[in-house]
Amino acid sequence: MAIVRTVRGDIDPSQLGATDAHEHLFFVSPLQPGDDMADLARSTEEARALVAAGAKAMVDWTPLGLGRWPEGLLRISEQTGLQVVAATGAHRDAHYEPGHPLRELGASSLAQRFIGDITGPGVRSGVIKVGASYYRLQPFEQKAFAAAAEAQQATGVPICAHTEHGTMGLGIVQHLARLGVPPSKVVLSHLDRNPDPGEHAETAAAGAWLQFDGPGRARYWPDSTVLQLISDLAGRGWAQQLLVGGDTGRASRMRAYGGGPGLDYVFARFKPRLERELGQELADLIFVANPARAFGFEPA
Repeated sequence: MAIVRTVRGDIDPSQLGATDAHEHLFFVSPLQPGDDMADLARSTEEARALVAAGAKAMVDWTPLGLGRWPEGLLRISEQTGLQVVAATGAHRDAHYEPGHPLRELGASSLAQRFIGDITGPGVRSGVIKVGASYYRLQPFEQKAFAAAAEAQQATGVPICAHTEHGTMGLGIVQHLARLGVPPSKVVLSHLDRNPDPGEHAETAAAGAWLQFDGPGRARYWPDSTVLQLISDLAGRGWAQQLLVGGDTGRASRMRAYGGGPGLDYVFARFKPRLERELGQELADLIFVANPARAFGFEPA
């Protein structure tokens, strides 16, 4: 039977409900000095706002070494009722300074760390995060991808992949396939940062999940750009492989930390507009049915 592994335990995918497919409740990185999210009370406040906007679940993509705090996610889930899926894994190379402990591990040791986070005692993870650089995989990233593939095959959990500026989506799917990971177990993020529906359709044809997380980034593109991408891809027949998240992974994007638009933006602002302009049926597919399939897995 398929399950979704949340921080409070395994649930049937049908119990997941309306889901924000990509968020961070805690995140600390040398690439974002002064923009850390590491305060339990403030992150809990953001999670409450997301629930008030109608979300039942979210997937937290924070990997190892970047402020990942599974116990904090559990406390937030218990206090707010929000179902939270935690990540293990490793981000792209630039997030880890020279000498970082993760750099010292070989692929097999890294895989065992991932597997332990998924199957071991304590708060367990339900996805594996990996990251690629701009149009290439650097040596550390290649190691992390190999480790993620080994862990995916040992556990069954999906892999959530960062694409830098939306590049290399199809290449990531193909690379993981060579490592033994089915494309249906790969979720690609940030694809709307390269707003090319033709390329996205080609990637969807390979069998991967396409995740857009651009809502609320008006300084880069309007929400209408993301809506048009969704409309184009749905018209090409790929609606059943689309996911939407907010990826508000900086304190400056969280109202509780003094920024904006807040963790609830996708549900409070973008989802209602999608419903109005593209229809309730498509919105239900993207926010309810698709996440249940994308983040559900049969334990290996």
